[in-house]
Amino acid sequence: MAADELSCPIVTVEHAQSQFFATMRLAPRTQKAYRIGLRHFLEFVARESGCTTAGIAVTSLTIEHVTDFLTTIMPEDIRAPEDVSRMRYAQNQLAAVRKFYGFLAAYDLHPTLANDKLRVRINAMLPRFTPPPPDVHLDDLDQMIAWITTRPKEDKPQRELRRVKAIALLLTLHRTGVRVSELCALRRRDINLPERTAFVYRAKGGKSRTVHFDDAAAQALTAYWRTRLDAGRGTGAYPAFSGRDKPGQPGSAINPRTVELIVAEAAHGAGVESDVTPHSFRHGLATELVRRRVRESTVQTILGHASPATTRIYVHKTALEVQEEYHDAFDDRPVRRG
Repeated sequence: MAADELSCPIVTVEHAQSQFFATMRLAPRTQKAYRIGLRHFLEFVARESGCTTAGIAVTSLTIEHVTDFLTTIMPEDIRAPEDVSRMRYAQNQLAAVRKFYGFLAAYDLHPTLANDKLRVRINAMLPRFTPPPPDVHLDDLDQMIAWITTRPKEDKPQRELRRVKAIALLLTLHRTGVRVSELCALRRRDINLPERTAFVYRAKGGKSRTVHFDDAAAQALTAYWRTRLDAGRGTGAYPAFSGRDKPGQPGSAINPRTVELIVAEAAHGAGVESDVTPHSFRHGLATELVRRRVRESTVQTILGHASPATTRIYVHKTALEVQEEYHDAFDDRPVRRG
């Protein structure tokens, strides 16, 4: 048999990408971000190679492609908010590319790919940078909660159901600090109203955890499910938050886009001008816990941070003790919440 008959067919990056996303267990939002990052990277490689992305062979990818790509997207220095934004963008793009390169090596699609060398060279290029969490104005979140909880009762059952759902949703985000994907995945059986806890199953990184909420959130959830007319056996399998629900019809689980729209409506109604998203409530809870001097390890557990370094961002961002001691020295003004 001829040698060329034994040779393996050339695998294109287009085919490898399909395998990558079919094989890797990625959360929907992570998968979306990785698709964008890989598209930008492969478009860069195609321009450098003078071909289309569909024609790129996996084995033609090199370490230099990654380092050259990083050079084009990374800021020269980080001295302004715009530089921070660009660095965040670069880190997100780089995470997608590194994950893809690791996949290619692990599945022998590119056996000669030296990922150890790639890691060393990237580390040498990256500046010392710990991304701060977005600025969250706690007063804005409180203003939204006050607005949503004081809206008058609606006459029509469908509109009243939407009103109580919005209240329950915002109060749950506000006090549990769950990610939007975690909120959308909650079932009624995951929520223990008497204990004021909810079980988040296989969240980011495949980790499960228990989150906590207060009496106000518990009462809001009870009112929502009662208005939804949940009754009988099997209600535990109902989504905690439905998308298009009607009284007596729980509907399917709410999607992230609908959550974003409810939060945006509350921000608009409350007259909040800052950019508030569902994730802002997660940042807000972390900041609030740190300011109330909850232990760093406890905050990490509540938020489900994989690394204490992530939690420590909020500690440095808040720095309540430093702020208080500074102003105590001058006795000039009290510490503001947000």
